[in-house]
Amino acid sequence: MEQAVALLGEVAQELRPMLEQGVWPAELFRFSPKIAKGEKYQGLPYVILDYPRVFGKTDIFAVRTLFWWGHFFSVTLHLRGQYKTQYAPVLMQRLSLLRQYDFYISVGEDEWQHDFSTENYRALTAMEDTAIERILMAGEFCKLSSRIALEQWDQSVVLLTGLLRVVFQSLSD
Repeated sequence: MEQAVALLGEVAQELRPMLEQGVWPAELFRFSPKIAKGEKYQGLPYVILDYPRVFGKTDIFAVRTLFWWGHFFSVTLHLRGQYKTQYAPVLMQRLSLLRQYDFYISVGEDEWQHDFSTENYRALTAMEDTAIERILMAGEFCKLSSRIALEQWDQSVVLLTGLLRVVFQSLSD
């Protein structure tokens, strides 16, 4: 677990210069990167990096990088409220980029689920644009995620950084 914390620390260091290149709402940078460990996501330990992150009562903009013991690494864009309203149309324009990097869209009702079961996520490559648009526009939240196999541990910093770059490119006008 300590290796996973160190690895996500490296990812956090890569994020700062990447974000400096874009034009983002100032409140996204009010908080520095946060790495937290947990013991019981579906009975297994995990480590998360949240950055940038705004968790309000109605508005959420979070990019979460997750290491889930025995499963995978993932990068998730989580939007709710004003951020969903602002960015959902932009995401629709970037579907081809997100599909190219094997992103999935949340189809579940619980926005705090991170496993890639069919109850929670569907591959963008397996969906029509109109179905994706309905999900992005209709729900209270939207989440887009991609994952990296644990077998790719040695390349994980580079791969996670690449997925994070895709997330930020998909949000840019």
